[in-house]
Amino acid sequence: MSLSKQLYLGLIFVLTLVFISTLWINVVNTSDYINKQLASHAQDTATSLGLSIKPFIANPDDLPMVDGMINAIFDHGYYQQVILKSNTGEVIIEKVNPKAIDAVPLWFMKLFPLSPPIGTTEVHAGWVKPKTLEIISHPGFAYAKLWDSAKNSTWMILALFLVAGAMVYLVLKTITDPIKRAAKQADEICQGNFVQVTDIPKPIELNLFVNAMNRMSNILQKMFDELTQQTSKYQRFAYIDELTGIANRRAFNNEFESLLANKEHNGTGFLVIIRLSSLDSVNKSQGYVAGDAYVTEAVATLHKVFKDIKGHHNHKTYRLAGADFAVIIQECSEQQCQEIVISLLAQFNQTPFPTSNNNQAPEIATKFSHIGITNYSTNSEMSQVLVQADNALLEASTNELGWCLSDQTLPDQGNITWKKELDQLLQQDRVVFAAQAIHNKKGDVLYHELFARFSHIKALTPIPMSQLMLVAKQHNLTQAFDTLVINKALEYLNSAPRPIALNLSPASLGQAQFCQWLINLLETVKPLCQYLTFEISEQALIQYADNVCMFTDKIKQLGCKITLEHFGASTSSFTHLMRIKPDHVKIDGSYCQRIDLSRENQLFVQSLVNIAHSLQITVIAELIETQAQHTQLAELFVDYFQGFYIDKPSLIHKD
Repeated sequence: MSLSKQLYLGLIFVLTLVFISTLWINVVNTSDYINKQLASHAQDTATSLGLSIKPFIANPDDLPMVDGMINAIFDHGYYQQVILKSNTGEVIIEKVNPKAIDAVPLWFMKLFPLSPPIGTTEVHAGWVKPKTLEIISHPGFAYAKLWDSAKNSTWMILALFLVAGAMVYLVLKTITDPIKRAAKQADEICQGNFVQVTDIPKPIELNLFVNAMNRMSNILQKMFDELTQQTSKYQRFAYIDELTGIANRRAFNNEFESLLANKEHNGTGFLVIIRLSSLDSVNKSQGYVAGDAYVTEAVATLHKVFKDIKGHHNHKTYRLAGADFAVIIQECSEQQCQEIVISLLAQFNQTPFPTSNNNQAPEIATKFSHIGITNYSTNSEMSQVLVQADNALLEASTNELGWCLSDQTLPDQGNITWKKELDQLLQQDRVVFAAQAIHNKKGDVLYHELFARFSHIKALTPIPMSQLMLVAKQHNLTQAFDTLVINKALEYLNSAPRPIALNLSPASLGQAQFCQWLINLLETVKPLCQYLTFEISEQALIQYADNVCMFTDKIKQLGCKITLEHFGASTSSFTHLMRIKPDHVKIDGSYCQRIDLSRENQLFVQSLVNIAHSLQITVIAELIETQAQHTQLAELFVDYFQGFYIDKPSLIHKD
């Protein structure tokens, strides 16, 4: 029960006691006074009436006269009983009036009984023994007066009660409202919203309290900003090349190793190694400033080429060393990769070399660049892929094309064949799920992440999901596959409720129609929402921020939870964290793979954990494959762990 309610109830209790006590005392005092008045009234009447009937009391024939005189007084109704007795106690005349009165409730008369005393006088007539006259005043009128007095007192005390209650309510509101605002401010601070209370109360104590809360909020805001800025600076220092602003060799090692280790992604793609062959000549002939300009111009050309290329692919560029660059291209066919490389070389050949101060271009016999290409898959060894890329680069430096593709290529299924098979998969609903648990160090399960599994129609061999989603994206079928997977997952959840997580592709989240469809679907299965967690990648949040924020707000209201994947992969991670306020963040696997060997990774992950925990967000580490990784991440206060060391995905079989 809230403090204000306790105070209100306490006040009501006290005022009720005061009300009852005051009313009781008032009525009791009034009844005592009325009893005394009744006694005086009865005695005065008895004395007066006795004197009046004295001349007629001795003669029995005059009794009718006496009776008439008594009736004259009794008929006014002010008396309950009048009795004239002989000297022997025999009743000569008796008049009785009923005690009840309709205007006064019976319970009131029983609660406050009136007992009017008997007024007595002796009536003498010469030497005749005196007769006795007894008169009792009627209490009905006294009860009526007492009842009116009680009602008036009740209304007056009740009015005072209401006035006092209103005044106390205003006083309590003045006290409790700032406390409630401060409590709300504290909750907002826990959520990472460092708000300020603008309505400052006037009472000195409350004024000091609210201003202290505002100062604390301001200090925490500065501390959080400094922490995020320091983490961003460290990320740029450790993983970003200072000259070009792209990822460096350390980032390449982390991310490429993570990509090859992600067995669930089961992805394929191409590694492109680019060597700026003329950089050494430029440095020697024009100086290092011109060499830096040469490198930055090459990076600008890289960005332009990839920006202008149409098609469905993901890529990331790294600077490995002074003249060497790497590009990891995902969701790309061999033909598309070759087209990209040819376009890149064409742009490079059109790029002018830097000139010296005398505007004379250096005499450089080598080409602008050479490019080596090799494919990779999840089962590849990183060292083997790099050797293949280096061999292709060596071959490229000796041939006329200036580029070379390693011989180890993957067979490509025809575009028409793929489209036909995708349509059949959608029609036949041929999807099964594998579940992988996410544990904390005590073994408690946060949820099971579900991975969809599709197989070729004829061969019945598994289709890598990365390859499937690539082709689905090329044929605009991503939403159709996401719809199929979600519907099947909800069927499974309805039959066996337990916490599960589903991945949503960026392409689907980019479509407002898909987001609205999913929101409407979840509203129809609201009881199941408490078991659902949706994993959303940072890539989706970067590309479709408005759609994703709207979507996450709606489904969180329905009871679903949100996990932000690949946290820390980009420099804008912290902005995204504040925008959608996820329940969990999943640290990008590139930082977890070498966490036990890399001090830089440890420092960066520790910063990510601190930021997430300051916002009351649970931290998950993925791609855990060794005891050393698990131990190191636990020492960094990571909450939950996922990977083949923790739990291998297992197929879900329907009962």
